[in-house]
Amino acid sequence: MAGQFRSYVWDPVLILSQIVLMQTVYYGSLGLWLALVDGLVRSTPSLDQMFDAEILGFSTPPGRLSMMSFVLNALT
Repeated sequence: MAGQFRSYVWDPVLILSQIVLMQTVYYGSLGLWLALVDGLVRSTPSLDQMFDAEILGFSTPPGRLSMMSFVLNALT
């Protein structure tokens, strides 16, 4: 018996819920990594670390911490 499961019907609710879930998991784990890294180096946490493009650079220590959190999140 070969597998015959094929669905040719789009389920937009399922697709949208999967997109929302993946974004929630991504930003939730990024927030946890940022909180953990900030706690280890005694830095003040900020939402700018996630959403500000100027911080994401290796030239400043907060930028290095943010990039480290992004790399850890990608590996997770």
